[in-house]
Amino acid sequence: LIESVAIEQIKSVRWYIDCGDDDFLYEGNSLVHIALKKKEIPHEYRVRDGGHTWTYWRDSLPEVLKFVSDAFHQF
Repeated sequence: LIESVAIEQIKSVRWYIDCGDDDFLYEGNSLVHIALKKKEIPHEYRVRDGGHTWTYWRDSLPEVLKFVSDAFHQF
């Protein structure tokens, strides 16, 4: 996606990546973060202790909802 879509189109999305350091998706999420940084695409990237579990996501939910909510205040 990052290589095949116009940068301005990618920048039109507010990106938030939150991944546990024991998550099986950690490497892929890290590579997306690096690709976004190289193309200077704004995004939020968080790595915390934990895996791909409901406990991890329950703890993340308040921050994710704040990020989403903040987007509505920009208009």
